[in-house]
Amino acid sequence: MARVMGRGMERNLRKPGFLNRGIRLSFLGKWKIEYRQKIIVVKILLLLLILGILGGTFSLMFFGQKKYVPSPEDFKSSKLAYAKGISFVEYHGEKKVYAVSINTFSVERARLGPFAIGPMHVAHLKKLNVDLYLDGIESKSNREKLGDRGLEGEILDFESPISSIKRNLPVQMRKIKGLKIEDVSFNLWRNEKRMFRISSDTATIDRETGDIIFIGHATMDAGEKGNLVSHRIRWDRKSRLFKVMDLYYFTKDGKRTEGRGIETDHLFQRMNELISKQ
Repeated sequence: MARVMGRGMERNLRKPGFLNRGIRLSFLGKWKIEYRQKIIVVKILLLLLILGILGGTFSLMFFGQKKYVPSPEDFKSSKLAYAKGISFVEYHGEKKVYAVSINTFSVERARLGPFAIGPMHVAHLKKLNVDLYLDGIESKSNREKLGDRGLEGEILDFESPISSIKRNLPVQMRKIKGLKIEDVSFNLWRNEKRMFRISSDTATIDRETGDIIFIGHATMDAGEKGNLVSHRIRWDRKSRLFKVMDLYYFTKDGKRTEGRGIETDHLFQRMNELISKQ
């Protein structure tokens, strides 16, 4: 039987084209399989490409948006009050007592940590200038001109203009418990001649004592009577004298001295050394 089959197989192999047909059928079958595989691979690649495009679009829509950083102008709407160019003058008869000008004014809630949610309000004043006129002050106090005595610290009163500022601000002051000032200067005049000036980068008012604290490049300038510069200068409401506990530089007649801890009037006529607490 094996022999007969062998001969039959042998006869088939001897027929012309038999091997060629077998090889051709084998090649076509393999090519069809590879073609199907290629189609499947192409479909997978197209599917991945479509998914990638959809995923990229989704990311751009929901995660790729630029974060909006608010500008300082956007915070104006959060202020409780805002005004520019405030000025007023106090007269006694025809004489000026003091004049006040404020570049910008705003009221905000006091901060509790990083959030402005406090129940109290804080007033911010920028570029505050106060001019005090000795002639008007003495006239209002029903005094005669006191010569040198009238130029002493007892005549220098910052409390009245500060109280007037609070009264003339464009909002009620009932909830305003703090007053912060940037770029501040107080000037004392007599007969259109400036006799004294104190200025600083910022200033605050002590809520308990009413003292004014000048901070940052605090400078007292009394012309030929002397010039004093320190980081912090406190005006004492009760004594109406200036206290300097930080390092200070005092210049007069071209001579410069330095020290720490001093109390003085605005014309440096009474200068008392203080012992700073370490």
